Amino acid sequence: MKVENSRSKQTLSDFLSGSLRIGSRTDLDAFLADPGSAEKVRNAPYQDLFLAIKAVGLADSQELLLLASSEQRRGFIDLDCWRKDSFHVASFMEWMAAYLQCGPEEAAAAARAVDPNLLALFLRNNIRIHFLETDEPIPGFPLILTPDQRFGIEVTGEAEGGTMARLLMDAIFRMDASLGYDLIDRVRWDNQVSMEEDAYQNKRLRLEEIGFVDYYEALSIYGEAGTSAAPQLQGPLQEEDDAHRVSSTLPALLVASLAPGEHLWRALGAIQDTRQAELISQQLAALANRILSIHSVTTGDLEKVKPALEEMRDTLNLGLERLTQGRASLAASALKQQDMLGLFRTGFSLLADLRAHADRVIHRGRLRLQGAQRTLLESPQAELLDGLRRHRPLFFEEARDSRRAGYRNFRGLADVESARRSLNEIEALGQFFWSLMDGPCPTLTPEGLRLVNQDLNDLRFGTLLVTAAVNQILGKPFRPDPIGVRQLQGMLKNLGPPGTDPGRLADGLMAAAQARLDSLGSEMDSPEVLNPLVESWCREGAEELAPLRGESEIIPQWVTTVLLDLSREM
Repeated sequence: MKVENSRSKQTLSDFLSGSLRIGSRTDLDAFLADPGSAEKVRNAPYQDLFLAIKAVGLADSQELLLLASSEQRRGFIDLDCWRKDSFHVASFMEWMAAYLQCGPEEAAAAARAVDPNLLALFLRNNIRIHFLETDEPIPGFPLILTPDQRFGIEVTGEAEGGTMARLLMDAIFRMDASLGYDLIDRVRWDNQVSMEEDAYQNKRLRLEEIGFVDYYEALSIYGEAGTSAAPQLQGPLQEEDDAHRVSSTLPALLVASLAPGEHLWRALGAIQDTRQAELISQQLAALANRILSIHSVTTGDLEKVKPALEEMRDTLNLGLERLTQGRASLAASALKQQDMLGLFRTGFSLLADLRAHADRVIHRGRLRLQGAQRTLLESPQAELLDGLRRHRPLFFEEARDSRRAGYRNFRGLADVESARRSLNEIEALGQFFWSLMDGPCPTLTPEGLRLVNQDLNDLRFGTLLVTAAVNQILGKPFRPDPIGVRQLQGMLKNLGPPGTDPGRLADGLMAAAQARLDSLGSEMDSPEVLNPLVESWCREGAEELAPLRGESEIIPQWVTTVLLDLSREM
């Protein structure tokens, strides 16, 4: 196994050999020592170079900034200086400050590469243009004069904004006067809203070329393929119609998260053909970019990029495991015959089936009362169901391992099967619970609970069960009908004096519930679904109610395990 893992690591390294793979200053120093580093930078897609700079830090990446082309420099701004459809000035200033530190020539080159609308937007808020070819006197405060002395630039911005504007205008007019005059015209005459809208649309079109599409368009990756039968391969990888270069760094981050033995790890490790590896890399990058669009993740925020890529990794693993029926030896063959989008959809369709199953379970098991937003379930079943009903379903860890809690991605068919079993158990729980009730199922509505100590959304199966058990002890039908406070006091008194161990009360509640279970006999096909929960609910109720024995007054609103009727005499 060690030999196989070593071979896979080497193969995966070869698979992404075009990646810059710069993650620290040490990596950067090693990269720059290579005589071909400058050519590698110029040939790298701007997303690759951008992420390398973000990983190292702008302050320590001056060498990469100097080597970047105009297209790459514009790409840095596209990727990092927008928050949805709004220009993020703080990020823009960080990039321009980094280039100013490289000298006026580089600052002017960076300014020329940036969309002029963005530069004008920034300057508009930090300078005022004075047209000096008039009879009006020259203002009595410092101005930056244009070379032809037709215009005077007053710096109005404060702190970093004003300093940045002054340094930029100085560098631009020293190195690229034509750009300076163009910016003056834009600042003087163009509408701010129109400039931002034009800049946004230009940026959006450029990013669409590499897979960053509109949120709603990106959602199409979740198109759900049917899984009632074994899925069919959609066809081998095809050459992309668009020759525009796509990043390979995002898949590099993806591969860094893989673990030996995973289906995607094995499949990628088996790719030997260079052109095929390149096509897979491009398709993985395009898919990753769409996922980042859906998550509204700024590409430079590596802490948020990684979880999005892990979702992609785990969904692709699910798709491969589904296609190969769990036979890892077939993963490479399946990968060669399936495009990455189709593979992702195959994996996600399993999760979509779980989501639909969860919605059916709520209805068939009567898990949610009419008018309620939350279900009657308690932890961990409630969290498991909530996780499955998200648009992108998540697995609740505690449902499988009581020592762990929290949501994570589905990592294989074993998780899917575990969730299905849990859903079946939850549905059975609801059906069996209502079968326990004596007579027709009670109607619990907001109006009916107006004079009860619990709100509709706070009700849980445990409260209904303990209430029904108390009613049984009082000689009433086993139903969750609200109980008078004095009736509850009398029942508690009969089960023992103050200070009696809560276990005695718990035994009494469980005995009442068990008597109801026994009375149903063969009508209950699987009482084992309820038994452990009934015991847990009764013990929880006893822990709350036992201290109330002998109390002269019970405050109903403090009682959560029994429904109390507030309309009756206290």
